[in-house]
Amino acid sequence: MKLHGTLQSNLHDAIASARRLRGHPVYPDTLAYWTNLLHEARRLRAGLSKSDSEGTDALLVELENELASRGA
Repeated sequence: MKLHGTLQSNLHDAIASARRLRGHPVYPDTLAYWTNLLHEARRLRAGLSKSDSEGTDALLVELENELASRGA
């Protein structure tokens, strides 16, 4: 997966989009992107410093919760 910007900025953007689109239909491609972003973030977090991984962990949980609330 090619990220545009930092991992954390991509997670922030995905969370903001998911929140903005609550209660609205979302394209399957968008859901797939969010899911792939979660997988990529988990893969990349192994190489992060402790402080960066803690911030990333919190964002991962937020995005996971957004997707879970959609039943994705």
